[in-house]
Amino acid sequence: MSDSPDFGQRRDFYTFAPETLALELPQFAIEREVGKGSMGIVYEARVRATGQRVALKVLPPSLTLTERALARFLREGRIMARVQHPDIVAYLDQGQRGRLHWFAMEFVDGVTLEDRLRVGPLPVQKACAIAARVARALQYAHDRGVVHRDIKPGNVMLRDSKDRGPEAVQIAITDFGLARETGTGSMTESGAIVGTPMYMAPEVVLGGTQVAGTLADVYSLGATLYALVTGQTPFDGPTAQSVLKAVTEKEPKSPRWLRDDLPRPVEAIIRKAMAKDPARRYGAALELAEDLERHLRNERVLARLPGPLRHATNFCVRRPLLATLLASSLLFAFGALLFVQERHDNALARGLAEAERLLALAATERDEQDRLRTRQDRDDLLLAAIAAASGAIARDANFAPGWLVRARAHHRLQQYSDAIFDLDTVERLRNAASAEILLPRIEALRQQGDPASLRRLQQDLTTLLQLDPSPHTRALVAELLLDFAQKASGHERKAALVRVQEVLGSIGDDDPRAAVARARHQELDGNIEAALATMRQAAARHQGNLYVHLEAGRMFDRNDLLDEAAREQELARRLEPARNRPQTAPVDLDGLGRFLGDVDRVLRTLDGKPEPVAPARK
Repeated sequence: MSDSPDFGQRRDFYTFAPETLALELPQFAIEREVGKGSMGIVYEARVRATGQRVALKVLPPSLTLTERALARFLREGRIMARVQHPDIVAYLDQGQRGRLHWFAMEFVDGVTLEDRLRVGPLPVQKACAIAARVARALQYAHDRGVVHRDIKPGNVMLRDSKDRGPEAVQIAITDFGLARETGTGSMTESGAIVGTPMYMAPEVVLGGTQVAGTLADVYSLGATLYALVTGQTPFDGPTAQSVLKAVTEKEPKSPRWLRDDLPRPVEAIIRKAMAKDPARRYGAALELAEDLERHLRNERVLARLPGPLRHATNFCVRRPLLATLLASSLLFAFGALLFVQERHDNALARGLAEAERLLALAATERDEQDRLRTRQDRDDLLLAAIAAASGAIARDANFAPGWLVRARAHHRLQQYSDAIFDLDTVERLRNAASAEILLPRIEALRQQGDPASLRRLQQDLTTLLQLDPSPHTRALVAELLLDFAQKASGHERKAALVRVQEVLGSIGDDDPRAAVARARHQELDGNIEAALATMRQAAARHQGNLYVHLEAGRMFDRNDLLDEAAREQELARRLEPARNRPQTAPVDLDGLGRFLGDVDRVLRTLDGKPEPVAPARK
């Protein structure tokens, strides 16, 4: 055997013995082969100089004879270097030795979702939490001009979270071998299809992989969520061609038929993400993430299950002869009414979809030509969203979803008075307050900052605590009480801090606002070292959470830890491309006593504690 083996001439060229590969890459200690595919071989290895554990991906020299294969391999490393995110497997280094090319990534301890599904479907809430994290990471990649093009359970890993508790969800998106950068040419031949048929968007099947855009990733993530909650792929068949045909021509079996305890909002989210028409899907991965997070907070989601008319349309497409016979008996009685109603509903749906699409685009960092959006570009998109929602409202003033979307756009433009008006209208139309209305209104009232707004904010927080006594709501109450305590002194300050401790007593650190509130409580109580340690733990536990990084940066800055403050502020800047960041609003000290009493009364009722008895007068 020669000193420099010719990998390209042996029939088993696609397998390296670890000791053979170690001769070519002496900087790595090769431990074992962990995977093999059309784009290379992956080994578990360690960097000899540092002992760091890495996943080493190697392209065999024989494959480099194909310029397309080499270009794809080099592009995968370049793309991974471009999308450094906590929920995307981290790129470390890249290089070549002669005709052997390699790049190194972090080694992720854990299993793929595909491996986990062999045990059975996931708990619904955990599946939704995983999909929400994947969606936010995809939005991060999309904002930087990268489309993954092969999202599926096999390309999402569940990180080992033993140190974070059994309920923690930590993921890593892997395998950017098929990813492309927007604004660049496709690496596939015209009309060619690459990817995984069961999770492939219909437009990709019909138009080839070169047409795969960000909404194809949204579809694939919806199909992945379908598999996570049902344990089955949306489409199956004996051959790849039969699966591809089903993707374009059939609807997947209702996930509730496969899992009867599946909540209807989750089914609606899956159906919207997997709509065959891209225009009916979520307008961006961020929209999908936000709807999943609404469900996880027990709020009303934006997705809606298809109504009877949509089901009838799908039935007609699948069984045209029977549909014709049935339609002939009903046409004269209901035709005109359905036509008018359909036109009305479609016009409202189109206006709402356009407003939601523009709202989602305003949250993205780059436009379709991969250019950075300016603040004016974002404002223009938000104004266009307001116009689209207003058009729907003009058709039907009782169309609550239109008012709600318009409120969100006004809020993003910092037009808080208009946002509050729209949210009040939604509450009136629905004859009830809800978390979906109260949460944005609380933030708008807080930003208004005048005494009347702050008194109403206290009322809304008390109502929200009664409607939704979840850790998230309690953390919001604690946050406002801490704002009071920061401006108060003496007995009032002490009373507010005591109430904060009671509010947070039953909440774990899984809620990011609760984790931050604990650190702020320790800081205001004078325990600075403990506060800084708690905030560092919160930043590590909730890495990638904009709110946590913002608050950590502020606390470190207040305590003259300038390097740590700068690092957290940079993380926040990278995570949030929006036009402005939330600022701490003024507080109304005059209303502190009444608000403390309201919170105490509600918490005693919720926690089953007796009312305190006033001492008898002598």
